[in-house]
Amino acid sequence: MKLECTWTREDLKSYLRKKRRFANVIFLILGIYFFFSFMKYAFQDINTDKSILWLGFTIYFVVLLLLLFAFTKLYIFLKVRKNDKNTKNAYGKYLIEANDKEIISKVGSEKISYHWKEITSFKVRRNYFILKTKKDKIGLCFRRETLKDDYDKLLLYVKKKMHP
Repeated sequence: MKLECTWTREDLKSYLRKKRRFANVIFLILGIYFFFSFMKYAFQDINTDKSILWLGFTIYFVVLLLLLFAFTKLYIFLKVRKNDKNTKNAYGKYLIEANDKEIISKVGSEKISYHWKEITSFKVRRNYFILKTKKDKIGLCFRRETLKDDYDKLLLYVKKKMHP
């Protein structure tokens, strides 16, 4: 079985953006909760001008959004820079070949091959699966969004090889 896919720097950035989305929503909800828990008595007080409190909430909300946006940008920048430093040929056109003996991933001049009996870790998640060996700490990660239609075929083939 032979497959082709591409992985670019922009793909990594969009993946990291999606990864941070859930955490950002949680922080936003917690921030709103803490604002209203601290201001609960001010909202209940009859003598307090509610429009000032709502203006304060609006300013607080905008600042919170800006902070989350800035932290997400910083997170993406640092992760992409670390990835660029650690992996020399991470981006480009990948050729994936799976046969009876091994699975091979080629990008540029670099070739990573794992024999089926060497693979010690096989983890399947909703949108990706990972193959790892004890000698190689990085492993091979196959994402649904990268492989598109070929993802299910490759996953079934790998499951068949891993669990004969």
